[in-house]
Amino acid sequence: MLVIVSVSRLDNERIEVGVARPQHDSNRTHNYPSEKEVRAVLAGFGISEEKIDSHLKLLAQMGAGEQLKFSPMDVTQNALLHRGFRL
Repeated sequence: MLVIVSVSRLDNERIEVGVARPQHDSNRTHNYPSEKEVRAVLAGFGISEEKIDSHLKLLAQMGAGEQLKFSPMDVTQNALLHRGFRL
């Protein structure tokens, strides 16, 4: 399934991961207390450690509520469901 994955830092220092289907109203988010958990979710979607590192380093320099998006990618529905993202 083609999706766009995004990350943003919340006011309470948690990190939100969003998954959206382009040109659909389907958009789900979950937030996590640690960067370690976010890394596991993103890696489970097939995102490389290099891309995860660069996005999380940039996210640390941004303000709360600002969002970074990864390039659109194919993620299996099983991988999404396994991590709680029902689109």
